[in-house]
Amino acid sequence: MSLAAASPPFLELRAWLYRSYWQTRSARRDLDLSQACQLVQQSQRWPERRLRELRDRKLRDLVARMHAVSPLYRRMMGEGGVTPADIRGLADIARLPIMTKAILRQHAAELRATDLSEEQLETGATGGTTGVPMKVVRDLAGTPWMRAAYWRGFGWGGLRMGEPWAQLFGGSLGQQAVRPHNRLKNWFAGKVFLPAFELDERNVGAYVEAINRGGARFLVGYASACNQLASLVERAGLELRLEAVFPTAELLLEEWEERMRRVFGATILPYYGCGEVQSLGYSCPEAHGVYHTSDEHVVLEVEGATGQGAFEGEGAFLITDLDNHAMPLIRYRNGDAGKLAGPGCTCGRSLGRILRLDGRVQDVLLTTTGNAISGALGPHAFRLIQNVDAFQIVQRRPGHAAIRIVRGPEYDPATEEPKLRAIFSGHLGPGSEIEIEYPPDLPKTAAGKSRLVMNEYLARAA
Repeated sequence: MSLAAASPPFLELRAWLYRSYWQTRSARRDLDLSQACQLVQQSQRWPERRLRELRDRKLRDLVARMHAVSPLYRRMMGEGGVTPADIRGLADIARLPIMTKAILRQHAAELRATDLSEEQLETGATGGTTGVPMKVVRDLAGTPWMRAAYWRGFGWGGLRMGEPWAQLFGGSLGQQAVRPHNRLKNWFAGKVFLPAFELDERNVGAYVEAINRGGARFLVGYASACNQLASLVERAGLELRLEAVFPTAELLLEEWEERMRRVFGATILPYYGCGEVQSLGYSCPEAHGVYHTSDEHVVLEVEGATGQGAFEGEGAFLITDLDNHAMPLIRYRNGDAGKLAGPGCTCGRSLGRILRLDGRVQDVLLTTTGNAISGALGPHAFRLIQNVDAFQIVQRRPGHAAIRIVRGPEYDPATEEPKLRAIFSGHLGPGSEIEIEYPPDLPKTAAGKSRLVMNEYLARAA
């Protein structure tokens, strides 16, 4: 039985009001959210040529506009000897400059379009799962494509916008009080928000009660936190039945997937996104292990040794947001890697595919009592820390954390260290050991990436 059929009338009314709100908010361009949602349901099965024509046009329009209104991007294009007339479509995308995190972090103001007011923008903070968190602005008029892709992906698992769902993400880390208007926003969205880092055997019953009380039949959260919830529910002899679980931000281990399926009785559909460019890839409901890319909204490439890109193959990702006309995230090196393939899924959708994700692995951290919490604690904590170029969390024993920080020019240890100690000691438990180190750089993996969280204790025990 679907959730819509089981929902009390007031929940159906709340869902309708929420969808109406977003449709009204997004109706500032030729395409509103309702139209975009209908269109992506059709376009996922368009002939490949028609989908390619849409993407070519959006890329041409984006590049021409950013050249006109983004001072830094115009200069970057000039330095590369490329003009808008040179970009006729995806076949020419490799001629454009690569956008890096350093450029985005240091020159965000110059990247922004000069012709948009604050009322025409929304600001999003990145999760920081592959680096130091940053803020990105988007034009409101371009967001219907992003949100339509988001809800299409969840819709493959049965979750529709406005219906009750539980979210198991970071929380305030004990540094900020939960604001009443945030509680109201969550209720309006049908969202039961549960802080991932506070979950343990003492409060798992309260988490289950909150999910059931909210009528949620879907769970979205960090992969390790969703697994932890399943493990705690099973050990406590509780019952929590869900229709689908959408894990993200971390690699989903096979044993985690099997546990969630067994405990929740749910379909497990991991998805892929990043804070800078959202709605990247969603699990095909018919082909296990395959993510379909949101081709109407983004372009994914794998980067070659000389900066050339390919739409199929293995390597570091370059991501282009086709709909952000406020800040050009074109060929953006977001720090992730994996294996891309073109259309050809057994489900018949004409969307591209991600066959493997490599760059989203974070180890769990163990508290002083041996309980596991999501390694996403590290990236989430550093959203509250200023002037950090890079960081890494290393755990050598339960309750321990060595926090390595590559300092930015204005980093202030007297201000930031107490915050870090409070966050990590509060979540790792009484008697925890917190060390803060300041190396000049961080060690890289063979693929040239810095792992954000490493649990050496678990690695030795494996």
